[in-house]
Amino acid sequence: MIRLRIMLNNRRRFVISAAMGAVFVLLAGGANAGAPPVTVRCVPNLSVNPSCAVAYGTISLAVSNAFSGDAIFVGPGPYNESVTIMDEPGHSRDGLSLFGAQAGNDARVDRHGPESIVNGMGNPAFIVSANSVAIDGFTVTGGTATAGIYPGGILVGSTTTTPYFAQVLNNILDGNGTGVYLYQANSPLVEHNLFRNNTAAAGASAGVKWVGFGVVSTGVTSPVINENEFTGNKMAAIIVAGGSNVLITNNTSENDGSFVLYEGTNQCLFSHNQGKNFGHKGVLPLVSTSVGSPFSINADAAVDVGPGNSNLVISDNDLEKGEAPISNGIAFTTAFAGTPLGSSPNSNVNVRNNKIKGFPENGIVAEEQSGTGTLVFSWIVGNEVLDNGSDGIFIEGAGVNNHNNELFDNEAEGNHLLDCDDTTAGGGTLATWDAWFNNTGNSSSPAGLCTPGRGHDHDWR
Repeated sequence: MIRLRIMLNNRRRFVISAAMGAVFVLLAGGANAGAPPVTVRCVPNLSVNPSCAVAYGTISLAVSNAFSGDAIFVGPGPYNESVTIMDEPGHSRDGLSLFGAQAGNDARVDRHGPESIVNGMGNPAFIVSANSVAIDGFTVTGGTATAGIYPGGILVGSTTTTPYFAQVLNNILDGNGTGVYLYQANSPLVEHNLFRNNTAAAGASAGVKWVGFGVVSTGVTSPVINENEFTGNKMAAIIVAGGSNVLITNNTSENDGSFVLYEGTNQCLFSHNQGKNFGHKGVLPLVSTSVGSPFSINADAAVDVGPGNSNLVISDNDLEKGEAPISNGIAFTTAFAGTPLGSSPNSNVNVRNNKIKGFPENGIVAEEQSGTGTLVFSWIVGNEVLDNGSDGIFIEGAGVNNHNNELFDNEAEGNHLLDCDDTTAGGGTLATWDAWFNNTGNSSSPAGLCTPGRGHDHDWR
C-alpha cells in the first residue's frame, strides 16, 4: 500500500517516551518523599528489561499484581488473553503504564523487529477501567466482542459511567471489530497508531453492531485523535457520537468506508487530515436492532455529518476520490435514520479551506430534510471543489429547510453538472435562502451564484 503522508503542524505533541523516562527517574530515586515506590513488572521473564523487579507469565497476571504508577514491560510474542485494568477496593491501578516490544516506535512507519501481539480471542485485548493508563507499542487483534462487551481491540471506559483518561500510542490495531472504543472517557489521547482492517465479524452489544471502525467515540469529552493512519476499516475510520471538544487532526485515511461520521456533538474540530479512495474496499452499514430504538447509518460521504451537531469546524482537509455509496466529499446528510441523538439540523458549522476532488456526486452538499433541513446558520468558505461527478457545492431543498448559510470565496471547477447549485427559495442571494458572494465557477443555478474568474491561491500542504 502506498501510504499517505502528512505535514505536521505546530500543535503540542504528547510523546510517551517522556513517560518512560519518568519511570527511570523514579527508579533512580527521583520520587517525591513519601510516594509509594514504582515497581517494574515484566512479561514473560526478567530478561525483558534490565529494570525488571518481578516477572509473570501473562499480562493479566502482571496487571492483577500491579499498583498505581507501576510499569509493565511486555516482551515479544503472542499473548492470547483479554487484559482488564481496573481499580479494586483498596487497590488502585491508576497511572499504570504498559509497554510492548515496540513502545515509542510510531506504528505508521514500517517498524522492524518483533511485536508484542495481544489477541483478545473474541473479547477486547485491553479493557481500561482505571485512570491515566498508557498502552504503548503493541499489536492488538481479535477484539470481536462477546455478549455485553463492545467489540474494541482496546476499550476505554467499559460499560461504566466513570470518565477514564488513557493514552493509546504506537499500536497496530488489526482485525478487530473496532480498533479503539472510547466510551464516556475524559480527555483520552490516541496518537501514532495504525488502524488496519478492523472489520471482523462481531457479536452485538445492546443490539448495536459497532463493526468496521478504527475509532468509536461515544459521549467522550475532549479526546485528541492525532497523527494516526487508517486503512481498510469498512464502516469509517472514526465515528463521533455525542460528546464535545473532540479534536481529530493530522490523520490519514486510505481505502476506508468513510473518514469520519458525526452525530449530536458540540465544539468539535476535524482539521488537517488527508484521505483518498473512500469505499474502495466496500462499505458496511451501522445497524441497531435494539427493541424500541432501531436505527441505522448508511454512509454516503467521506465526511458524513448526521443530525444535531453544533459549532463543528471542518477545515484544511484534503479529500480525494470515492466509490459508491461514498458519493460525496462532505455531506450534511439524511443517511442517519432514527439515530438516538436527535434530528435537529446542524448549526454554526464552519467548512473552510478544504480541497475536495473526484467524488461520484457532490463535493459539498447539504441534503434536503423535510421540516428541519440538515444545515442552517453556517459557513462554507474558501474551499476548492474540483472534478466531481455532479455538483461542486449543492444546497438542496425547497422552501426554508436549509437556510441562512453563507458561502463565499469558494472555487468550484470541472464539476460535471454544476459548480454551484442552490434549490432553496427565499429572500437570500438570487431568491435562495442563503448568501452567496465572491465564489468562482463556470456554471451555477440560479445563474450567477458563482462567476467565472481566476482561481484563488490555496496552500495545500
